[in-house]
Amino acid sequence: MTERKDAVFNNRYSVQVLLVLASIAIMVMYVEAMAFPSLERVMASYGLEYPKDAPLASWIITIYLVVGAVAIPVFGKLGDIYGKKKMLTIAMLIYSVAVTFTGFSRDISSSIYVLFAFRAVQGLGMSMFPLAFSLIRDEFPVEKIAVAQGVISAMFGVGTAVGFVAGGLVVDNLGWQWTYHTVVPFVLVATAFVAFRIRESPVRLNAKVDYVGAGFLGLTLVSFLVGVTEGDNRGWTDPVILSLFGIAVLALAGFIVRQLNTPFPLVRPSLMKIKDIALTNVMAFVIGFGLFGAQSVIALMAQFKFGLDPFHTGLLLLPASAVSFILGPTVGMLVKRRGPKWPAVAGMLIPIAGFIYLYYNHGTKQDLVFGITLMSGGLSFAMVGSINMIIISTPQRETAISSAMNMIIRTSGGVVGPAVATVIISSYRHPYFDPVSHQLLGFIPDDKAYSVVFLMSSVVMVIGAVIALFLTDKRALGEGKGFEVRTRNGKEKRTATFDQMTPLAAVEDDAPKEGSTKRKPKGS
Repeated sequence: MTERKDAVFNNRYSVQVLLVLASIAIMVMYVEAMAFPSLERVMASYGLEYPKDAPLASWIITIYLVVGAVAIPVFGKLGDIYGKKKMLTIAMLIYSVAVTFTGFSRDISSSIYVLFAFRAVQGLGMSMFPLAFSLIRDEFPVEKIAVAQGVISAMFGVGTAVGFVAGGLVVDNLGWQWTYHTVVPFVLVATAFVAFRIRESPVRLNAKVDYVGAGFLGLTLVSFLVGVTEGDNRGWTDPVILSLFGIAVLALAGFIVRQLNTPFPLVRPSLMKIKDIALTNVMAFVIGFGLFGAQSVIALMAQFKFGLDPFHTGLLLLPASAVSFILGPTVGMLVKRRGPKWPAVAGMLIPIAGFIYLYYNHGTKQDLVFGITLMSGGLSFAMVGSINMIIISTPQRETAISSAMNMIIRTSGGVVGPAVATVIISSYRHPYFDPVSHQLLGFIPDDKAYSVVFLMSSVVMVIGAVIALFLTDKRALGEGKGFEVRTRNGKEKRTATFDQMTPLAAVEDDAPKEGSTKRKPKGS
Protein backbone atom coordinates (compact mmCIF):
# COMPACT_ATOMS: atom_id res chain seq x y z
CA MET A 1 0.00 0.00 0.00
CA THR A 2 2.88 2.35 0.87
CA GLU A 3 4.59 1.58 -2.44
CA ARG A 4 1.37 2.39 -4.29
CA LYS A 5 1.05 5.74 -2.50
CA ASP A 6 4.69 6.52 -3.30
CA ALA A 7 4.08 5.68 -6.96
CA VAL A 8 1.03 7.96 -7.09
CA PHE A 9 2.97 10.75 -5.37
CA ASN A 10 5.94 10.39 -7.70
CA ASN A 11 3.67 10.36 -10.76
CA ARG A 12 1.85 13.49 -9.55
CA TYR A 13 5.16 15.15 -8.72
CA SER A 14 6.54 14.32 -12.19
CA VAL A 15 3.49 15.91 -13.82
CA GLN A 16 3.84 19.05 -11.69
CA VAL A 17 7.53 19.38 -12.50
CA LEU A 18 6.88 18.83 -16.18
CA LEU A 19 4.13 21.47 -16.24
CA VAL A 20 6.27 24.15 -14.58
CA LEU A 21 9.33 23.39 -16.74
CA ALA A 22 7.15 23.44 -19.86
CA SER A 23 5.66 26.77 -18.76
CA ILE A 24 9.18 28.22 -18.58
CA ALA A 25 9.68 27.39 -22.27
CA ILE A 26 6.34 29.00 -23.17
CA MET A 27 7.10 32.19 -21.23
CA VAL A 28 10.58 32.68 -22.64
CA MET A 29 9.50 31.97 -26.22
CA TYR A 30 6.49 34.27 -25.80
CA VAL A 31 8.89 37.13 -25.13
CA GLU A 32 11.45 36.17 -27.77
CA ALA A 33 8.85 35.48 -30.47
CA MET A 34 7.88 39.15 -30.36
CA ALA A 35 11.45 40.40 -30.67
CA PHE A 36 11.58 40.11 -34.49
CA PRO A 37 8.17 41.51 -35.52
CA SER A 38 8.21 44.33 -32.96
CA LEU A 39 11.73 45.42 -33.90
CA GLU A 40 10.57 48.24 -36.17
CA ARG A 41 8.34 49.68 -33.44
CA VAL A 42 11.13 49.49 -30.89
CA MET A 43 13.38 51.34 -33.34
CA ALA A 44 10.73 54.02 -33.86
CA SER A 45 10.36 54.58 -30.12
CA TYR A 46 14.12 55.23 -29.90
CA GLY A 47 14.20 57.43 -33.01
CA LEU A 48 16.05 54.90 -35.17
CA GLU A 49 15.43 54.47 -38.90
CA TYR A 50 15.07 51.31 -40.95
CA PRO A 51 17.16 49.98 -42.66
CA LYS A 52 20.02 52.36 -41.77
CA ASP A 53 19.93 51.52 -38.05
CA ALA A 54 18.79 47.90 -38.41
CA PRO A 55 22.25 46.40 -37.61
CA LEU A 56 22.32 48.37 -34.34
CA ALA A 57 18.75 47.42 -33.43
CA SER A 58 19.43 43.74 -34.17
CA TRP A 59 21.50 43.68 -30.99
CA ILE A 60 18.24 43.68 -29.05
CA ILE A 61 18.10 40.02 -30.08
CA THR A 62 21.81 39.29 -30.47
CA ILE A 63 22.94 40.52 -27.04
CA TYR A 64 20.41 38.22 -25.38
CA LEU A 65 21.75 35.21 -27.28
CA VAL A 66 25.42 36.08 -26.77
CA VAL A 67 25.09 36.49 -23.00
CA GLY A 68 22.97 33.34 -22.90
CA ALA A 69 25.65 31.36 -24.72
CA VAL A 70 28.20 32.34 -22.07
CA ALA A 71 25.83 31.95 -19.10
CA ILE A 72 24.62 28.49 -20.11
CA PRO A 73 27.86 26.58 -19.34
CA VAL A 74 28.58 28.65 -16.23
CA PHE A 75 25.16 27.98 -14.69
CA GLY A 76 25.27 24.39 -15.93
CA LYS A 77 28.53 23.81 -14.10
CA LEU A 78 27.25 25.61 -11.01
CA GLY A 79 24.20 23.35 -11.15
CA ASP A 80 26.41 20.27 -11.15
CA ILE A 81 28.32 21.66 -8.15
CA TYR A 82 25.68 23.30 -5.95
CA GLY A 83 22.41 21.79 -7.15
CA LYS A 84 20.36 22.20 -10.30
CA LYS A 85 17.19 23.36 -8.55
CA LYS A 86 19.12 26.04 -6.65
CA MET A 87 20.73 27.42 -9.81
CA LEU A 88 17.45 27.17 -11.75
CA THR A 89 15.76 29.29 -9.06
CA ILE A 90 18.56 31.87 -9.20
CA ALA A 91 18.42 31.99 -13.01
CA MET A 92 14.66 32.50 -12.92
CA LEU A 93 14.95 35.29 -10.33
CA ILE A 94 17.52 37.07 -12.51
CA TYR A 95 15.28 36.65 -15.54
CA SER A 96 12.26 37.98 -13.60
CA VAL A 97 14.10 41.15 -12.56
CA ALA A 98 15.62 41.67 -16.02
CA VAL A 99 12.38 41.20 -17.96
CA THR A 100 10.69 43.68 -15.59
CA PHE A 101 13.32 46.37 -16.20
CA THR A 102 13.38 45.65 -19.94
CA GLY A 103 9.71 46.60 -20.10
CA PHE A 104 10.46 49.92 -18.39
CA SER A 105 13.73 50.59 -20.27
CA ARG A 106 12.25 53.34 -22.49
CA ASP A 107 10.86 55.09 -19.38
CA ILE A 108 14.23 54.85 -17.67
CA SER A 109 16.30 56.22 -20.56
CA SER A 110 15.95 57.35 -24.18
CA SER A 111 19.18 55.51 -25.02
CA ILE A 112 18.76 52.14 -26.71
CA TYR A 113 21.93 50.98 -24.97
CA VAL A 114 20.01 50.84 -21.69
CA LEU A 115 17.61 48.42 -23.37
CA PHE A 116 20.62 46.41 -24.56
CA ALA A 117 21.91 46.24 -20.99
CA PHE A 118 18.64 44.88 -19.60
CA ARG A 119 18.38 42.42 -22.48
CA ALA A 120 21.92 41.26 -21.72
CA VAL A 121 20.98 40.52 -18.10
CA GLN A 122 17.85 38.80 -19.38
CA GLY A 123 20.14 36.52 -21.42
CA LEU A 124 21.41 34.99 -18.18
CA GLY A 125 18.00 33.37 -17.95
CA MET A 126 18.73 31.17 -20.95
CA SER A 127 20.60 28.90 -18.55
CA MET A 128 17.19 27.79 -17.27
CA PHE A 129 16.85 25.28 -20.11
CA PRO A 130 19.88 22.99 -19.63
CA LEU A 131 19.19 23.03 -15.89
CA ALA A 132 15.58 21.99 -16.55
CA PHE A 133 16.62 19.20 -18.91
CA SER A 134 19.12 17.96 -16.33
CA LEU A 135 16.51 17.96 -13.55
CA ILE A 136 14.36 15.73 -15.74
CA ARG A 137 17.26 13.31 -16.16
CA ASP A 138 17.92 13.22 -12.40
CA GLU A 139 14.35 13.14 -11.09
CA PHE A 140 12.12 11.45 -13.68
CA PRO A 141 11.65 7.69 -14.08
CA VAL A 142 13.77 6.49 -16.99
CA GLU A 143 10.77 5.43 -19.04
CA LYS A 144 9.32 8.98 -18.90
CA ILE A 145 12.43 10.97 -19.80
CA ALA A 146 12.04 10.91 -23.61
CA VAL A 147 8.38 11.91 -23.54
CA ALA A 148 9.07 14.66 -20.99
CA GLN A 149 11.83 16.08 -23.18
CA GLY A 150 9.41 15.95 -26.10
CA VAL A 151 6.76 17.89 -24.19
CA ILE A 152 9.21 20.66 -23.25
CA SER A 153 10.55 20.85 -26.81
CA ALA A 154 6.96 21.17 -28.07
CA MET A 155 6.41 24.11 -25.74
CA PHE A 156 8.98 26.13 -27.68
CA GLY A 157 6.56 26.03 -30.61
CA VAL A 158 3.58 26.82 -28.38
CA GLY A 159 5.42 29.78 -26.84
CA THR A 160 6.25 31.09 -30.30
CA ALA A 161 2.58 30.88 -31.32
CA VAL A 162 1.41 32.57 -28.12
CA GLY A 163 4.06 35.23 -28.57
CA PHE A 164 3.08 36.08 -32.12
CA VAL A 165 -0.70 35.89 -31.70
CA ALA A 166 -1.35 37.11 -28.14
CA GLY A 167 1.82 39.19 -28.13
CA GLY A 168 0.80 40.69 -31.47
CA LEU A 169 -2.43 41.94 -29.95
CA VAL A 170 -0.50 43.33 -27.00
CA VAL A 171 1.98 45.18 -29.23
CA ASP A 172 -0.74 46.55 -31.51
CA ASN A 173 -2.96 47.79 -28.70
CA LEU A 174 -0.66 48.51 -25.76
CA GLY A 175 2.85 48.89 -27.17
CA TRP A 176 5.95 46.72 -27.35
CA GLN A 177 6.80 47.35 -23.68
CA TRP A 178 3.77 45.33 -22.63
CA THR A 179 5.25 42.23 -24.23
CA TYR A 180 7.54 42.23 -21.21
CA HIS A 181 5.05 43.55 -18.65
CA THR A 182 2.49 40.82 -19.32
CA VAL A 183 4.92 37.95 -18.74
CA VAL A 184 6.23 39.16 -15.36
CA PRO A 185 3.42 37.73 -13.16
CA PHE A 186 3.73 34.31 -14.79
CA VAL A 187 7.52 34.27 -14.38
CA LEU A 188 7.20 35.12 -10.69
CA VAL A 189 4.63 32.36 -10.10
CA ALA A 190 6.81 29.82 -11.92
CA THR A 191 9.86 30.93 -9.92
CA ALA A 192 8.00 30.47 -6.64
CA PHE A 193 6.86 27.00 -7.72
CA VAL A 194 10.42 25.96 -8.57
CA ALA A 195 11.72 27.35 -5.27
CA PHE A 196 9.14 25.72 -3.01
CA ARG A 197 7.80 22.68 -4.86
CA ILE A 198 10.60 21.10 -6.89
CA ARG A 199 13.01 18.80 -5.05
CA GLU A 200 16.71 19.41 -5.29
CA SER A 201 18.66 17.05 -7.52
CA PRO A 202 20.77 14.62 -5.45
CA VAL A 203 23.64 14.56 -7.99
CA ARG A 204 26.71 16.71 -7.23
CA LEU A 205 30.09 17.27 -8.84
CA ASN A 206 33.13 18.45 -6.87
CA ALA A 207 34.57 21.06 -9.24
CA LYS A 208 35.15 24.76 -9.94
CA VAL A 209 33.87 27.12 -12.62
CA ASP A 210 36.21 28.29 -15.37
CA TYR A 211 35.38 32.00 -15.51
CA VAL A 212 38.46 32.73 -17.64
CA GLY A 213 37.14 30.30 -20.26
CA ALA A 214 33.76 32.05 -20.10
CA GLY A 215 35.51 35.34 -20.80
CA PHE A 216 37.26 33.90 -23.87
CA LEU A 217 33.94 32.49 -25.12
CA GLY A 218 32.16 35.81 -24.67
CA LEU A 219 34.93 37.73 -26.43
CA THR A 220 34.82 35.27 -29.33
CA LEU A 221 31.08 35.67 -29.87
CA VAL A 222 30.91 39.44 -29.39
CA SER A 223 33.85 40.29 -31.66
CA PHE A 224 32.66 37.90 -34.38
CA LEU A 225 29.08 39.18 -34.34
CA VAL A 226 30.03 42.86 -34.27
CA GLY A 227 32.22 42.15 -37.29
CA VAL A 228 29.41 40.38 -39.13
CA THR A 229 26.72 42.98 -38.38
CA GLU A 230 28.96 45.97 -39.19
CA GLY A 231 30.79 44.40 -42.14
CA ASP A 232 28.18 45.38 -44.69
CA ASN A 233 28.17 49.02 -43.55
CA ARG A 234 31.92 49.54 -43.17
CA GLY A 235 33.09 47.13 -45.87
CA TRP A 236 34.51 43.66 -45.33
CA THR A 237 38.11 44.83 -45.82
CA ASP A 238 37.81 47.70 -43.34
CA PRO A 239 40.65 47.50 -40.75
CA VAL A 240 38.16 47.58 -37.86
CA ILE A 241 36.19 44.64 -39.29
CA LEU A 242 39.35 42.64 -40.01
CA SER A 243 40.60 43.37 -36.49
CA LEU A 244 37.32 42.14 -34.99
CA PHE A 245 37.53 38.87 -36.89
CA GLY A 246 41.17 38.53 -35.86
CA ILE A 247 40.22 39.04 -32.20
CA ALA A 248 37.47 36.41 -32.60
CA VAL A 249 39.97 33.87 -33.97
CA LEU A 250 42.51 34.56 -31.22
CA ALA A 251 39.84 34.44 -28.50
CA LEU A 252 38.52 31.13 -29.86
CA ALA A 253 42.05 29.72 -29.85
CA GLY A 254 42.48 30.95 -26.29
CA PHE A 255 39.21 29.32 -25.27
CA ILE A 256 40.25 25.97 -26.78
CA VAL A 257 43.70 26.08 -25.19
CA ARG A 258 42.16 27.00 -21.86
CA GLN A 259 39.68 24.12 -21.98
CA LEU A 260 42.42 21.64 -22.82
CA ASN A 261 44.73 22.77 -20.01
CA THR A 262 42.58 23.78 -17.06
CA PRO A 263 41.67 21.07 -14.52
CA PHE A 264 38.12 22.47 -14.41
CA PRO A 265 37.12 23.18 -18.04
CA LEU A 266 33.93 25.06 -18.79
CA VAL A 267 33.22 22.71 -21.68
CA ARG A 268 34.68 19.29 -20.96
CA PRO A 269 36.86 18.19 -23.92
CA SER A 270 36.56 14.50 -23.02
CA LEU A 271 32.82 14.59 -23.61
CA MET A 272 33.55 15.53 -27.21
CA LYS A 273 35.54 12.30 -27.50
CA ILE A 274 32.24 10.45 -27.25
CA LYS A 275 31.16 10.15 -30.86
CA ASP A 276 27.42 10.62 -30.36
CA ILE A 277 27.90 13.72 -28.19
CA ALA A 278 30.31 15.28 -30.69
CA LEU A 279 28.04 14.61 -33.68
CA THR A 280 24.91 15.78 -31.86
CA ASN A 281 26.61 19.02 -30.90
CA VAL A 282 27.44 19.73 -34.54
CA MET A 283 23.80 19.03 -35.34
CA ALA A 284 22.82 21.49 -32.60
CA PHE A 285 24.63 24.28 -34.45
CA VAL A 286 22.76 23.36 -37.63
CA ILE A 287 19.41 23.36 -35.80
CA GLY A 288 20.05 26.78 -34.26
CA PHE A 289 21.32 28.21 -37.54
CA GLY A 290 18.32 26.98 -39.51
CA LEU A 291 15.65 27.74 -36.90
CA PHE A 292 16.64 31.29 -35.92
CA GLY A 293 17.89 32.25 -39.40
CA ALA A 294 14.57 31.24 -40.95
CA GLN A 295 12.57 32.89 -38.16
CA SER A 296 14.28 36.24 -38.72
CA VAL A 297 13.70 36.08 -42.49
CA ILE A 298 10.07 35.02 -42.15
CA ALA A 299 9.39 37.96 -39.81
CA LEU A 300 10.86 40.32 -42.43
CA MET A 301 8.84 38.71 -45.21
CA ALA A 302 5.63 39.01 -43.24
CA GLN A 303 6.31 42.68 -42.63
CA PHE A 304 7.78 43.90 -45.92
CA LYS A 305 6.48 41.42 -48.49
CA PHE A 306 2.95 40.92 -47.17
CA GLY A 307 2.51 44.02 -45.00
CA LEU A 308 1.40 42.05 -41.93
CA ASP A 309 1.33 43.40 -38.39
CA PRO A 310 2.61 41.25 -35.47
CA PHE A 311 -0.82 39.75 -34.78
CA HIS A 312 -1.38 38.57 -38.36
CA THR A 313 2.22 37.36 -38.50
CA GLY A 314 1.32 35.18 -35.53
CA LEU A 315 -1.70 33.78 -37.36
CA LEU A 316 0.60 32.95 -40.25
CA LEU A 317 2.82 30.89 -37.95
CA LEU A 318 0.00 29.30 -35.97
CA PRO A 319 -0.20 26.04 -38.04
CA ALA A 320 3.55 25.49 -37.62
CA SER A 321 3.26 25.95 -33.87
CA ALA A 322 0.30 23.55 -33.71
CA VAL A 323 2.31 20.91 -35.56
CA SER A 324 5.24 21.37 -33.17
CA PHE A 325 2.88 21.08 -30.19
CA ILE A 326 1.52 17.74 -31.48
CA LEU A 327 4.84 16.31 -32.64
CA GLY A 328 6.88 17.04 -29.49
CA PRO A 329 5.33 14.39 -27.20
CA THR A 330 4.73 12.08 -30.20
CA VAL A 331 8.40 12.11 -31.14
CA GLY A 332 9.23 11.60 -27.46
CA MET A 333 7.24 8.35 -27.47
CA LEU A 334 8.96 7.32 -30.70
CA VAL A 335 12.36 7.98 -29.14
CA LYS A 336 11.37 5.95 -26.10
CA ARG A 337 10.55 2.93 -28.28
CA ARG A 338 13.05 3.16 -31.11
CA GLY A 339 15.85 5.42 -29.87
CA PRO A 340 16.86 8.96 -30.87
CA LYS A 341 18.92 8.37 -34.03
CA TRP A 342 16.24 8.06 -36.70
CA PRO A 343 14.04 10.86 -35.35
CA ALA A 344 17.16 13.04 -35.43
CA VAL A 345 17.86 12.01 -39.04
CA ALA A 346 14.24 12.75 -40.00
CA GLY A 347 14.56 16.07 -38.21
CA MET A 348 17.39 17.05 -40.50
CA LEU A 349 15.77 15.81 -43.73
CA ILE A 350 12.22 17.19 -43.40
CA PRO A 351 13.27 20.86 -43.04
CA ILE A 352 15.30 20.50 -46.25
CA ALA A 353 12.02 19.87 -48.08
CA GLY A 354 10.54 22.95 -46.37
CA PHE A 355 13.44 25.21 -47.30
CA ILE A 356 13.57 23.98 -50.90
CA TYR A 357 9.81 24.51 -51.21
CA LEU A 358 10.23 28.08 -49.91
CA TYR A 359 13.14 28.65 -52.29
CA TYR A 360 10.86 28.01 -55.25
CA ASN A 361 7.54 29.12 -53.75
CA HIS A 362 7.27 32.11 -51.42
CA GLY A 363 5.05 34.42 -53.43
CA THR A 364 1.90 33.90 -51.35
CA LYS A 365 1.04 33.65 -47.67
CA GLN A 366 -0.20 30.09 -48.27
CA ASP A 367 3.23 29.12 -49.61
CA LEU A 368 4.86 30.60 -46.57
CA VAL A 369 2.54 28.74 -44.19
CA PHE A 370 3.18 25.39 -45.91
CA GLY A 371 6.97 25.82 -45.99
CA ILE A 372 7.21 27.02 -42.39
CA THR A 373 4.99 24.19 -41.13
CA LEU A 374 7.12 21.60 -42.93
CA MET A 375 10.30 23.12 -41.54
CA SER A 376 8.96 23.41 -37.97
CA GLY A 377 7.64 19.86 -37.97
CA GLY A 378 11.02 18.54 -39.00
CA LEU A 379 12.87 20.58 -36.41
CA SER A 380 10.57 19.10 -33.74
CA PHE A 381 12.01 15.69 -34.65
CA ALA A 382 15.53 17.11 -34.61
CA MET A 383 15.28 18.84 -31.24
CA VAL A 384 13.68 15.93 -29.39
CA GLY A 385 15.98 13.38 -31.00
CA SER A 386 19.16 15.36 -30.36
CA ILE A 387 18.50 16.30 -26.72
CA ASN A 388 17.66 12.68 -25.91
CA MET A 389 20.82 11.49 -27.66
CA ILE A 390 22.79 13.86 -25.44
CA ILE A 391 20.97 12.70 -22.30
CA ILE A 392 21.46 8.96 -22.85
CA SER A 393 25.04 9.36 -24.05
CA THR A 394 26.24 11.37 -21.05
CA PRO A 395 27.25 10.05 -17.61
CA GLN A 396 24.65 11.22 -15.11
CA ARG A 397 27.08 13.33 -13.11
CA GLU A 398 27.86 15.33 -16.29
CA THR A 399 24.29 15.85 -17.50
CA ALA A 400 24.01 19.57 -16.74
CA ILE A 401 27.34 20.54 -18.31
CA SER A 402 26.73 18.28 -21.33
CA SER A 403 23.25 19.76 -21.86
CA ALA A 404 24.74 23.21 -21.41
CA MET A 405 27.46 22.50 -23.97
CA ASN A 406 24.81 21.35 -26.45
CA MET A 407 22.78 24.49 -25.86
CA ILE A 408 25.83 26.76 -26.21
CA ILE A 409 26.44 25.34 -29.66
CA ARG A 410 22.75 25.53 -30.63
CA THR A 411 22.62 29.12 -29.36
CA SER A 412 25.79 29.97 -31.28
CA GLY A 413 24.08 28.67 -34.41
CA GLY A 414 21.05 30.74 -33.46
CA VAL A 415 23.26 33.82 -33.26
CA VAL A 416 25.18 33.18 -36.48
CA GLY A 417 22.08 32.23 -38.54
CA PRO A 418 20.24 35.57 -38.22
CA ALA A 419 23.55 37.47 -38.52
CA VAL A 420 24.35 35.79 -41.84
CA ALA A 421 20.74 36.21 -43.00
CA THR A 422 20.94 39.93 -42.16
CA VAL A 423 24.11 40.30 -44.23
CA ILE A 424 22.49 38.54 -47.20
CA ILE A 425 19.32 40.62 -46.98
CA SER A 426 21.35 43.83 -46.69
CA SER A 427 23.12 42.87 -49.91
CA TYR A 428 19.84 42.51 -51.84
CA ARG A 429 17.70 45.61 -51.34
CA HIS A 430 15.67 47.85 -53.61
CA PRO A 431 14.30 51.35 -53.04
CA TYR A 432 10.65 52.06 -52.33
CA PHE A 433 8.90 55.37 -52.93
CA ASP A 434 5.86 57.20 -51.64
CA PRO A 435 3.04 56.36 -54.11
CA VAL A 436 1.83 59.98 -54.15
CA SER A 437 4.92 62.18 -53.90
CA HIS A 438 7.28 59.57 -55.37
CA GLN A 439 9.77 60.53 -52.68
CA LEU A 440 12.31 57.90 -51.73
CA LEU A 441 11.24 56.41 -48.38
CA GLY A 442 14.00 53.84 -47.94
CA PHE A 443 15.13 50.38 -48.99
CA ILE A 444 13.41 47.04 -48.46
CA PRO A 445 14.68 43.48 -48.95
CA ASP A 446 14.62 42.18 -52.50
CA ASP A 447 12.83 38.93 -53.26
CA LYS A 448 16.12 37.34 -54.26
CA ALA A 449 17.44 37.82 -50.73
CA TYR A 450 14.82 35.45 -49.34
CA SER A 451 15.66 32.84 -51.97
CA VAL A 452 19.36 32.97 -51.13
CA VAL A 453 18.67 32.56 -47.39
CA PHE A 454 16.37 29.58 -47.97
CA LEU A 455 18.93 27.95 -50.28
CA MET A 456 21.72 28.50 -47.74
CA SER A 457 19.57 27.01 -44.97
CA SER A 458 18.79 23.91 -47.03
CA VAL A 459 22.50 23.33 -47.71
CA VAL A 460 23.27 23.63 -43.99
CA MET A 461 20.50 21.13 -43.17
CA VAL A 462 21.93 18.65 -45.71
CA ILE A 463 25.21 18.76 -43.80
CA GLY A 464 23.27 18.09 -40.59
CA ALA A 465 21.47 15.13 -42.17
CA VAL A 466 24.74 13.52 -43.25
CA ILE A 467 26.15 13.95 -39.73
CA ALA A 468 23.00 12.44 -38.18
CA LEU A 469 23.44 9.26 -40.22
CA PHE A 470 26.66 8.51 -38.31
CA LEU A 471 24.94 8.50 -34.89
CA THR A 472 24.76 5.18 -33.05
CA ASP A 473 21.37 3.47 -33.37
CA LYS A 474 20.70 2.84 -29.70
CA ARG A 475 17.86 2.81 -27.22
CA ALA A 476 18.28 3.59 -23.54
CA LEU A 477 17.22 0.73 -21.26
CA GLY A 478 17.62 2.67 -18.04
CA GLU A 479 20.26 3.82 -15.57
CA GLY A 480 22.63 0.95 -14.87
CA LYS A 481 21.20 -1.21 -17.69
CA GLY A 482 22.89 0.52 -20.59
CA PHE A 483 21.62 0.48 -24.17
CA GLU A 484 20.37 -1.76 -26.89
CA VAL A 485 22.64 -1.10 -29.85
CA ARG A 486 21.33 -2.22 -33.23
CA THR A 487 23.79 -3.64 -35.71
CA ARG A 488 23.73 -2.91 -39.45
CA ASN A 489 21.66 -5.96 -40.34
CA GLY A 490 19.11 -4.89 -37.76
CA LYS A 491 18.87 -8.39 -36.28
CA GLU A 492 21.65 -8.86 -33.78
CA LYS A 493 21.60 -6.79 -30.64
CA ARG A 494 24.04 -6.37 -27.82
CA THR A 495 23.71 -4.61 -24.50
CA ALA A 496 26.32 -2.11 -23.40
CA THR A 497 26.52 -0.52 -19.98
CA PHE A 498 26.59 3.24 -19.52
CA ASP A 499 30.26 3.04 -18.63
CA GLN A 500 31.04 1.22 -21.88
CA MET A 501 29.15 3.68 -24.04
CA THR A 502 30.42 6.79 -22.16
CA PRO A 503 33.98 6.18 -20.95
CA LEU A 504 34.10 7.72 -17.50
CA ALA A 505 37.84 7.13 -17.41
CA ALA A 506 38.22 9.69 -20.17
CA VAL A 507 36.04 12.11 -18.23
CA GLU A 508 38.18 11.73 -15.15
CA ASP A 509 41.45 12.10 -17.08
CA ASP A 510 40.89 15.76 -17.94
CA ALA A 511 39.81 16.69 -14.42
CA PRO A 512 42.09 14.79 -12.04
CA LYS A 513 41.43 17.19 -9.17
CA GLU A 514 37.66 17.21 -9.28
CA GLY A 515 37.25 14.23 -7.04
CA SER A 516 34.26 11.96 -6.96
CA THR A 517 30.63 12.70 -7.47
CA LYS A 518 28.55 13.27 -4.38
CA ARG A 519 24.99 12.02 -4.29
CA LYS A 520 22.93 13.61 -1.55
CA PRO A 521 20.05 11.76 0.03
CA LYS A 522 16.55 12.61 -1.19
CA GLY A 523 14.94 15.40 0.70
CA SER A 524 18.20 16.93 1.88
